[in-house]
Amino acid sequence: MRRGLIIRLSGRGQYRLTADNEALLAELNELDNEIVELLARTESQVQRLLEEMAARIETNGQPLEESLEASDLILPPTDLTLSEAAALFKGEGLIPG
Repeated sequence: MRRGLIIRLSGRGQYRLTADNEALLAELNELDNEIVELLARTESQVQRLLEEMAARIETNGQPLEESLEASDLILPPTDLTLSEAAALFKGEGLIPG
């Protein structure tokens, strides 16, 4: 960080970190890495739970013949991303209780 950084905090203004803030940059980098790791772990947990839901449906449900019928519920693909899951699973989720 030779000349420093200017960082904008959404809705909170801009800040300058001077070149002598190497320790702070290292701390920010650690926090950034933790966020990336948490999101990856959370996404894999969401995908695992979707796979579990799909497995329970396949095990306990009766497969229909190759005809098209209106679906009451559509389970998203098990490789759903975290942002896609956030858009779908809100309120009561996919299955109203």
